[in-house]
Amino acid sequence: MPFPAIPENKDARGLFVVQDHRLRSKILPLFSFHPQRTEERPIGHGSAFRIDPWGTCATAFHVIEDLLIIKNAKFLLRPDFRLSALEIERVGYGRFALPKGSWRPITALSAAVAGIESPPMAEPRLRNTTELASLTILRGSEAGSNVPFLPVDFRKWRPKVGDRVMAMGFADLDVDAHNEGDLRTMTQHLYGSEAEIIQVEKADGTSSRPWPRFRVTADWPGGMSGGPVFNEAGNVVGLVSTGVSGQVGTATYFSGWDFAGRTFPSLDANNSGWLKCWIAFDLNQKIVSVAPPKEHLEPLIAEGKAKYLRLSAFNPATHDFMSI
Repeated sequence: MPFPAIPENKDARGLFVVQDHRLRSKILPLFSFHPQRTEERPIGHGSAFRIDPWGTCATAFHVIEDLLIIKNAKFLLRPDFRLSALEIERVGYGRFALPKGSWRPITALSAAVAGIESPPMAEPRLRNTTELASLTILRGSEAGSNVPFLPVDFRKWRPKVGDRVMAMGFADLDVDAHNEGDLRTMTQHLYGSEAEIIQVEKADGTSSRPWPRFRVTADWPGGMSGGPVFNEAGNVVGLVSTGVSGQVGTATYFSGWDFAGRTFPSLDANNSGWLKCWIAFDLNQKIVSVAPPKEHLEPLIAEGKAKYLRLSAFNPATHDFMSI
């Protein structure tokens, strides 16, 4: 499978608008707002993308870092802000009212590792140590019950200078380009960018940015951060990261260490597009249901609808499975 979109009608920055509703259903813009000041305009932060059928999304840690606080040695969203995704899967033209249920709340947030610094005479603060974060964003009822997601490659693909990649995200998310103020129409366009890798940097625990990353000849503006980066096989191999502004874009890639598998445990790290989950089987060894936690399937045993449960790697496209 090639890149997921054809780079046509590029602008001066090399960006092209992605109109495919199938990609729009899997890549989402992130906004924050104050829960008691609903009259204020939501603030755009960056992009996230769906990686499993249970609502798990990936984004760059720096996209949400300013919205987090430390409590009981854990990081939580600040109580004075709410973080939401805007889910508009169909391509609209002109100005239109947001469909019902378009704002999708973040129901869970986690990261495999996030450092906590405790300087003398100052409040503890977070330290971005992996540039990876996991969000749970359930799909709206208006969009349908089946949750689409992108295939992810954690281990097989490794970046090399000269390789071509394609990034997607909401470039310049809701920027006031014409000085219209807070009453302007909300804008959020999904953009793509094809680029060539010019530098690869391995993980370095002594660096202030220890995660593995590569740089490309491309302008990936604010708002694209956290969006998926595809290889030429069509698999997501990393995400748009913080980097140099201008004509050099930066991506954090997954295969440089094992933190991607630890941050997103519902994915089978060894097989692109496969899930790591529990499967409920009947007496004829046919699949009854699948779920990430075993507890969700145990009632099927009690009700006699399933005979046994097994932790497995599962391909949702073919329904093939392998015991883990």
